[in-house]
Amino acid sequence: MGDTLDIMGWKIVEKGLKVVFSRSIPAVVASAARPAILDFLHRHGLGPADIAHFLAHPGGQKVIEAYRDALGIEEDKLDSMKQVLGKFGNMSSATVCFVLRHFLDSNRFRPGELILSTALGPGFSSEAFLGRCENGG
Repeated sequence: MGDTLDIMGWKIVEKGLKVVFSRSIPAVVASAARPAILDFLHRHGLGPADIAHFLAHPGGQKVIEAYRDALGIEEDKLDSMKQVLGKFGNMSSATVCFVLRHFLDSNRFRPGELILSTALGPGFSSEAFLGRCENGG
């Protein structure tokens, strides 16, 4: 996505690094997440209904809501994101690692279920991966 350096990233200032978080991040997620994620899933022969668990870097409550609305995600598929955000806050894109750990510790999955995990980063980049649950609770 072009022209997004002012949306998310870092600025070098006299005292070091200063984080840049625009208030427009939820709107960008709402408009950009759906086509990017649908394309990603399509390349793997999948659609949103195939994903049992959505495990993303939450960013904030409004970012979670933007993902939910843009992708039509059911509330229970967002639980690990909400729990980690509530307990630790937004720890940058590395928060997704805490979301994954929370999910694994929850034992709320069954063998064969698919997960989609994604994180947002500076310059408004996004990374994603698919996973398949092997053991469950």
